[in-house]
Amino acid sequence: MAMAESPGSTSTSRAKVVLDWWCRHSKACIHGTHMPSGKTNMAGDVVYIYAFMNSIVVLNSIEAISDLLEKRSGNYSSRPVRTMVQELMGWDWLFSSMPYGNRWKVKSSLSLRCVLCADEKHQRHRNLFQKHFPINGTSEHHPLQINQTHALLRDLEHSPAEFSHHIRRTAAANVLDITYGIHIDEKIGENGDDYVKLATSAILPFSRAGIFGTYMVDYIPALKYLPLWCAPFRRKAKEWRKPAQALVNRPFEVVQTKMENGTATPCIVAHELDDIALGRGTADLQVVKNVAATTFAAGADTVVSALQSLFLAVALYPNVQDKAQKELDRVIGNRLPVFSDRYQLPYIDCICYELLRWNPVTPLGLAHYVSENDEYRGYIIPKGTTVFPNVWAILHDPELYPDPFAFNPDRFEDNVTAQGPSASGVNEIPNAAFGFGRRMCPGRWFAFDFLWISVASILSVYRITDATNVNGHPIDLTGELYSSTILSHPLPFKCQIEPRSPTAKTLIEETNMEA
Repeated sequence: MAMAESPGSTSTSRAKVVLDWWCRHSKACIHGTHMPSGKTNMAGDVVYIYAFMNSIVVLNSIEAISDLLEKRSGNYSSRPVRTMVQELMGWDWLFSSMPYGNRWKVKSSLSLRCVLCADEKHQRHRNLFQKHFPINGTSEHHPLQINQTHALLRDLEHSPAEFSHHIRRTAAANVLDITYGIHIDEKIGENGDDYVKLATSAILPFSRAGIFGTYMVDYIPALKYLPLWCAPFRRKAKEWRKPAQALVNRPFEVVQTKMENGTATPCIVAHELDDIALGRGTADLQVVKNVAATTFAAGADTVVSALQSLFLAVALYPNVQDKAQKELDRVIGNRLPVFSDRYQLPYIDCICYELLRWNPVTPLGLAHYVSENDEYRGYIIPKGTTVFPNVWAILHDPELYPDPFAFNPDRFEDNVTAQGPSASGVNEIPNAAFGFGRRMCPGRWFAFDFLWISVASILSVYRITDATNVNGHPIDLTGELYSSTILSHPLPFKCQIEPRSPTAKTLIEETNMEA
């Protein structure tokens, strides 16, 4: 497998971006681009890498991604088994990483009587998730999302310097309440509530180890059998396994205990456990536990990155904040925004889309797996190849998004106000941020709703500017701004966050009556 024979400069730069990124952040050596057919090419929108008997393809254009992950989704919808993360670190419950298709079976550890195809296993998890987060049914969660956003506004007034932590608390509180019926106190210290710390302690190692090839055991799975004394990666995995297992078990057990005591509050887990007890549920206990934990893990981290980026972006581009606040003042006046305002606030939509494009949460996407041999552009893609959609390259392609490194929500105005996609194909809504084909994020509507109400509410009452040093000069926010892990977040930075006016301060304080 290789890329096109005569790539242009844009394709070459895209390939260079992903190869430079890969080589910086993979601990393993990359053994060139040897093709099974003997052909080699290092540039283009389809890059082939051969590393330790592993075939890897990186897709750097929306055309290649559409051709393979969308139009041939049946062959590209599975996930590779990542030995470090799934087997050693204990993240095998994360249904977004479960295989899809017939390439392996999940068998009972006691007998062969229970045989479940991987595609059926994944689909059962996805069906349960979509039951509670349907395409057109996320509005039932709007009251909670508004309440949690108002709690965030109060937190920002109380301790603005801890804005990054407050965002994490709000995101975790949102999904904990919906999924487990667990309410966490907003008035928490710098290190956070136990559940916030639990999510962080589990997700940070996952984010670091989640890039395929970071640990050699991903290339050579047999290394997992090395004794602990000579395998530092196994010792790390053993330690990191503890919070990953606590994430899936601890909140679930809280719900079970409350149900036994008759004190459980309505939530997804309680609803499903009731159905199982009454014999009307279609999901078993383990599926419920897995889906709940996946919801917690994803909801507690992915939107966090976009909201952290908001503070960085408007500090760097104050004109964006000015335009948003003029729109908010014109539409909502002296109150806080609600979801019914959305169609009158198109620029807030534009900001949300630009946050997802400017720094996608998963820059290299989530890996796909080729279930059967395939042919593309005259080259063979072998069965078992790991395929990465280079989301970052696509969303920073100057042909699709002019001046791609600038934070410019205006680029989406025509698409947001139009009834359909842009005829020019330029500045399309960045759906690539949510994945591709059959593995597109099933919670994207819920996540976008939460992002939208948070952005609208924050900008309606707060002014965000550069922080200043001891001499009163603005602190430079340029340079390397984001982490280089599978889940990308802004590196720690400072900014000033102040209520826009006495009226804004009053609106923030009045939300206390809701708490």
